[in-house]
Amino acid sequence: MNYWKHSLLSRKKFGGNPEDYLSVHKFLDSSKLFYYHLKHRILLHNTYGMEICISKFGELITNSDGKKILVRDIVAEHCKEDLYGVVPTLNNWFKYYDERIFEDFDLIETDDKVLNDFLLKPLMMSGLKSSLIITHSNFGVYLAKEILGVDQALKLSESVKNKSINELLQHIKLKEKWQFTPNMEELKQINDEHI
Repeated sequence: MNYWKHSLLSRKKFGGNPEDYLSVHKFLDSSKLFYYHLKHRILLHNTYGMEICISKFGELITNSDGKKILVRDIVAEHCKEDLYGVVPTLNNWFKYYDERIFEDFDLIETDDKVLNDFLLKPLMMSGLKSSLIITHSNFGVYLAKEILGVDQALKLSESVKNKSINELLQHIKLKEKWQFTPNMEELKQINDEHI
């Protein structure tokens, strides 16, 4: 599902206009710019993605009806719409992987506490080293720019070098039905009602 359809569904669920939600949905799907495959969802369609969105957009948005909506709820609905009603954790995505993911994979450490905390957040939330591919890759540089700013992203880019999320995602295995299947009832609502 594309971010405009998600925005239409958010309008239906929360009120206001679809444009009120567009930036959140567009950001959640920004991983498609790095990996145009359903595996792009591994990166932000989870509770970690919720926390990243809250860091970027704040706890609440106010829609055009003047109603305050939790960003967490917008993200949760996006995940449910794409993932058969599931809001996964990083553990749900990263528990099945090929050990080759760790070939030439070193933990990045900097002299900057804020950047180090950002780099380790996936590991701290999941306990799984495999989840570090999110921040220890070119996608992590993009996230650092969005959350911490250009200076931090440039600092991280020096350490990331040639770690491409395209290559790293090849080692993550999808084994659950929800990982492949959008919520068809949500899609049907868009088609039936022409939201």
